[in-house]
Amino acid sequence: MELSPQLIGVIGVLLLFLLMFVRIPVAFTMVFIGFFGFWLVSGLKPSLTIMGSTYYQELGKSSFTAVPLFVFMGYLTYYTGIVTKLFDTSSKWIGHFSGGLVQATILGGAGFGAISGSGTASTATLARIAIPEMIKSGVDKRLAYGTVASVGPLASLIPPSVLMIVVAIATEQSIGKMLMGGLLPGLLAAFVYMVLVFILVKRNPAISKPISKASWKERIICLKQIGSFILLVFFIVVGLYTGKFTPTEAGAIGAFVVFIMFLIKHKLNFVMLKDALIQTIKTTSIIFLVIASSFIFSYFLTVTRIPAILSDFLVTLPVPPIITLIAVVIMYLIIGMFMDMIAAMFITMPIIFPAIVTLGFDPIWFAVMVVFLAEVSLVTPPFGLSLFIIKGAMPDSDLRDIYTGSYPFILADLVIITLLILFPQIVTLLPSLM
Repeated sequence: MELSPQLIGVIGVLLLFLLMFVRIPVAFTMVFIGFFGFWLVSGLKPSLTIMGSTYYQELGKSSFTAVPLFVFMGYLTYYTGIVTKLFDTSSKWIGHFSGGLVQATILGGAGFGAISGSGTASTATLARIAIPEMIKSGVDKRLAYGTVASVGPLASLIPPSVLMIVVAIATEQSIGKMLMGGLLPGLLAAFVYMVLVFILVKRNPAISKPISKASWKERIICLKQIGSFILLVFFIVVGLYTGKFTPTEAGAIGAFVVFIMFLIKHKLNFVMLKDALIQTIKTTSIIFLVIASSFIFSYFLTVTRIPAILSDFLVTLPVPPIITLIAVVIMYLIIGMFMDMIAAMFITMPIIFPAIVTLGFDPIWFAVMVVFLAEVSLVTPPFGLSLFIIKGAMPDSDLRDIYTGSYPFILADLVIITLLILFPQIVTLLPSLM
């Protein structure tokens, strides 16, 4: 019996999700199924052709240059002590308020997200620095865990975000507009988290006791230690917003400035520099491998016509477009609970993205929304990656406490998603003015 291209496509998608669920590396899974699926539909020679050309053609695009630059900048910032300085400055300014040390972690984490570029790296760094300090100062450990697990992934939303760059390339959107589209949602998320902490501490003051109040002199002096950070973020954001810098140029400038800061602090410490370079190569290689593999899988889906068929189906559903959108959001939230949302995003976006745009939703807005949903998936039990990063950074912690600490922040994330749906201008305002 000869299988139709559509049936081959359905089998391929189901097999892909099955292999992902049993934790087989997604890049290898996508390229394996994509290659053999394309072979079954179009023949051996075309499948060999896309295997031979895709990796070079797609990864050879100049826009990808920004990825290793921002990744390198993020790893160097760890050695410059910027996170510690941000946390210390925030603590001196607001630590004496109720829940102040937790609020300081949110501010410091959002600030670090503006130069980290990676949600997982940001979470790991904050976990090592902020959690021990919060627990030592009397913050309930569950609140400490939940705060860092949720604030760390903000780096995926706040520019310069590596994930934003990757999604912009995958959806053929402006990288600059995507990066700027995440700025206000990132700030909104930090604000909502701070409101949540305020409410939680008001209901139970024992979970976060205020620390001693710093003098005005100490507060003013500590601002000097984050002056270079403020200038760096200012130049990157303003440069992208005004169009003075391309994302690649912004990455190059940011990496150069952080490198100078590294030299001032550590001189030519080859051990640290080598580690930052090796980690950058590893991270970038993983990102590029997943991207190129996703293109091969997308080519396979395209020849089966599944994306076109499902897109037409979604567009012609006899329901208002907002209902379709909410169903897609719920789908992503459920997927993110059980598997890597970033991988799932690459699989589903060729199908979902054209349909949502055809329904009249702004492409930049939806792409940013999907990035935020990927961020939420890092915190949602049972397989949220941020939760396991916290566990790894705090070996004595109990995974049940980490789960419990994340629940209030997941509710806050649902509030943020609702606000982004009701007021899409939160995302589209800055890109529309560029």
